[in-house]
Amino acid sequence: MEEGALLRANARHKATLDAKANARSIARRIRAAATAAGLEDKLAADGKSRVSKARQYIDALAEDKAKLTPPDGTKPISAFWSYGIEHPKAPKNDRSVPFLSQRFLAEEWAAQQNERAPGTAQTLETTRGGRELDDMFLWEDEVIEALGGEKAGFPEGYAKATWAKISETYAGLADGRVFVFGQTADTRSILHQQELGTLRGNENVGLENIHFVYEAPRSWPEVTRTEAGTNTVRGVAQFDNKDLPHYIDPQGFAAETPEARKAKIDSLLVGVAQAQEQSPAPAQAVEQQAAPKGPAAPLWQMGFQQPQTITRPKRSGPASVVGAPGAPPLAPRPLATGMDGPA
Repeated sequence: MEEGALLRANARHKATLDAKANARSIARRIRAAATAAGLEDKLAADGKSRVSKARQYIDALAEDKAKLTPPDGTKPISAFWSYGIEHPKAPKNDRSVPFLSQRFLAEEWAAQQNERAPGTAQTLETTRGGRELDDMFLWEDEVIEALGGEKAGFPEGYAKATWAKISETYAGLADGRVFVFGQTADTRSILHQQELGTLRGNENVGLENIHFVYEAPRSWPEVTRTEAGTNTVRGVAQFDNKDLPHYIDPQGFAAETPEARKAKIDSLLVGVAQAQEQSPAPAQAVEQQAAPKGPAAPLWQMGFQQPQTITRPKRSGPASVVGAPGAPPLAPRPLATGMDGPA
């Protein structure tokens, strides 16, 4: 899987460089699609600023369920991803670090699955809508400028906000098991801010069907890995920001009594169950923040094993998972080192 992921990453890097050099051509293509959809530039609600037809088209694309729905007769496992790892053979990111996005690992996994059984796996970027948005290269400043920038309705942070919206739409359409290519969901990621909440509230998925393909970080104390490293807990908790909800301190958790640990997890899961009853698909605001950093580690230490059973979500509220086994044992993954977006 490593070799295929690297090929995908390097091909995408080349395509990105071409896009930066030909931003006007990409902008013309997007405007042509907007024109074909019958859109025209218009004034914003304030009556002063302009919302270009390109902006209207992209906004609609991010919520177009038809372009994110699998072909008839298929029910693929939907994969989600966040961040990535440093890898000596990967293209360099904007910090000049060789960096392999989890996106390409997820895509390579999906491709291999579909070779064996067509229509059984997908990522957002392999759907019709995801491919179309991906080919717009909105993460690149040159493309945003060619589209008219803020004056045409493309403010700073537009790319992440748009990918957050289409990610939410994609998660809302998932059905059955879903796989998350990541160890945990950092609070700065689209995975945390949009996708996991939508998946938990999706009646066709639910917390029980969220599977992390990597085991919990080995830097955690063993008791934390055992009790807070299950799929169920990682599908709800966050481990990086003590000032935000659902926080678990991996080190502090291990120092608590068994009773306190059980109460903490039970409270967290029951709270999420209650929130889901009130709001079927909770979502949080997207924020622009700096990328987290972490130590490099070789990709060949990674591994992946699929869960072999499908469970249906239970709506009566979660039971305690302290001390309970999680998904089948998985090989480790190095600590993530980048934000959602182009690797």
